[in-house]
Amino acid sequence: MRNHRATVVAAVCAVLSACASPTPPAPTPPPKPAVDIDGEYRGTSTRFQAGSKACPHPGLVDFQVIQHQFQYRWDYQTFVLATIAPDGGVTGGAESITLVGKQNGLVIEGDVTNGICGLHFTVKLRPAP
Repeated sequence: MRNHRATVVAAVCAVLSACASPTPPAPTPPPKPAVDIDGEYRGTSTRFQAGSKACPHPGLVDFQVIQHQFQYRWDYQTFVLATIAPDGGVTGGAESITLVGKQNGLVIEGDVTNGICGLHFTVKLRPAP
């Protein structure tokens, strides 16, 4: 009799647990709001390659991002046009110069080189006045 009761209780428990609704999955977090990256960026550059005395000098960097594009000043007469992709990748070029980098939040970092000279820059979006 005792075994029979244990069997019945076990069967009832199995049926009840099968009828229980599964735990709902955790809700997915809402997507992060898009960061508006257009505006004025300021920062500095450092030299990582100098194979010529004619290489541009490192120093202060200042440019405007407008519709995810900006112009990096390589020297007094050469500007490198760059584009910021939706994934944050930054690419650009002018003549024999290439620019590659990454935009992360309000900071853009990149390397600009022509194979002989190279500058690394880091800039940050300035808050609107």
